[in-house]
Amino acid sequence: MEEVFILPQPKLCRAHGIETEAPAEGQPKFFYWQKKIDKLSKRRLSWEEFLKGTPIQKHPALRIPTSKTGDTLLHLSILQSKTEHIQILGRDPVLKIQRNQYGLTALELAEFLGRKKEAQLLQPALETNFCHAPNVSIPPRESSHFENLEYLPRPVFENEEILKEVFEKTKKAKEADLISPEKIWMGIYFDKEIRQAFHPAVSVRYIDEKVGFGAFADERIPSCSFVGEYTGVITLRNQSHIHDNHYSVRYTVWDMLEKKYVLDGKKMGNYTRFINHSEKPNLSLQAIYWRGLPRMIFVALREIREGSQLTFDYGPLFWKQCCQIPKPIG
Repeated sequence: MEEVFILPQPKLCRAHGIETEAPAEGQPKFFYWQKKIDKLSKRRLSWEEFLKGTPIQKHPALRIPTSKTGDTLLHLSILQSKTEHIQILGRDPVLKIQRNQYGLTALELAEFLGRKKEAQLLQPALETNFCHAPNVSIPPRESSHFENLEYLPRPVFENEEILKEVFEKTKKAKEADLISPEKIWMGIYFDKEIRQAFHPAVSVRYIDEKVGFGAFADERIPSCSFVGEYTGVITLRNQSHIHDNHYSVRYTVWDMLEKKYVLDGKKMGNYTRFINHSEKPNLSLQAIYWRGLPRMIFVALREIREGSQLTFDYGPLFWKQCCQIPKPIG
């Protein structure tokens, strides 16, 4: 049985609908340029032909979205890795906040697709060193263990096709009322924490040879608090994820027959990949609905004292698939 969380009143009251800007009336060339940008999106028109000597920052289609996906020139520059255009278009404050039909800004699109170079152009100084992750303490003597692990503040999709597919399946699940109101509410209530990748102060410490590393609270954590998001690469499930990869979790789209996606934190992730199993956990892993996408977050089941190890119940299926018995924690 799933835990029921009684949350306070919302911290923000704006809707999570997709923010789109309708074209102004009296623009005779709007649809002409929209057809052009549609061709550019489908790669039926080159950027050189599209621009034809017109500076991109002064182009008539500068802020016009594509007819089907709502992508702007900045979105398309991300998708097609046009770094020279990203640098110019990224200076336009309106373009930076325009969202496509999935509700994503260009920066969010770059982050969800793991386009680091493109994201850096829109938001410099993104941290990728796991040992320098914000609000996470790692003893210097143990930092060598994390050299090959990349810090990931939010999940990324393996490719654009999977991202769009998940958006569509999640949309259908919501329209069919397959997502509980609680899951939707939690996405609204924890919106700020998810967007900013915020979590309480924690530390990752070595426990012993049997258990390995664990995650610990470096401050008191109130009951029902957001404790972190499980991050990694969202990809298609295969046999290695079932038997050999202990850092992958099922990524739900709220379809009981659809078990094709996993969230793989083996090579990329954050501190939550070190949260150990317990039959008496202080955390619950929840699949929630956030702005059209599933997000996997940890919520405190009760008040957690400073210095306590963070744990959640992996469930019997995990131990069955990896052919192990639960490892007790100290």
